[in-house]
Amino acid sequence: MLCNNCGQENSNDAIVCSNCEQRLSDVQAQTPPPLTPVNISKDAQSIQNQSAPSSESADALLAAFVGKKYDSYYRERWFKDSIPNLGTDKKDSYFSSSNVAGLFLGAIWLCYRKMYKLAFFVILAITVIDLILMYLLGMEKYNMLGQYTFMIVWIVITGFFGNYFYWKYSVEKIRKITAATADPAMAQQQLIKQGGTSWVGAIGVTLLLIMMSGGITYLFAPAWYLII
Repeated sequence: MLCNNCGQENSNDAIVCSNCEQRLSDVQAQTPPPLTPVNISKDAQSIQNQSAPSSESADALLAAFVGKKYDSYYRERWFKDSIPNLGTDKKDSYFSSSNVAGLFLGAIWLCYRKMYKLAFFVILAITVIDLILMYLLGMEKYNMLGQYTFMIVWIVITGFFGNYFYWKYSVEKIRKITAATADPAMAQQQLIKQGGTSWVGAIGVTLLLIMMSGGITYLFAPAWYLII
């Protein structure tokens, strides 16, 4: 062991330097282990285990976050015959199945599953498309085509891609929660609290988003708003 004060080489079990009598025990306690191939391999394996949980733990985390519908519905839609995982490789999971609730309820289903940010962007996109159609098509053509805009957009986004978006949302939430706490019991409580469903969100947030859409429409096209 080298002395930080004078550079004298000392034995590993020495307490003070044989040359300048500087204490070595504090330095020895703080000195990290050498970077040997074995230590590097252990560190890499530890990081890999933290970033890529086993299929059993991934299954348990998703079940805690999604709730009772995970085993009866989402597990089959997301993984089918593959192993449950928290990765993002589409080859390992099935995202192409349609979501019946999303197909018929649209933004209401998104808010029910607490995907408020996505619901906001869906309603905003529908509103913008509506405004563009109003100005491009005129009143007569818009009255024939504009009323189908909302239905088409929500069917495409929440019906055909709802399972994929919910998968991404679930994984992002799980990663944040598990990274914020090392206590498995506390992490599970947070998953249950932040996941699952909310009828309050489904009704309340959806009404707020519809009011926002109406306000934007009235702001940019008040005459059309009165006609509609």
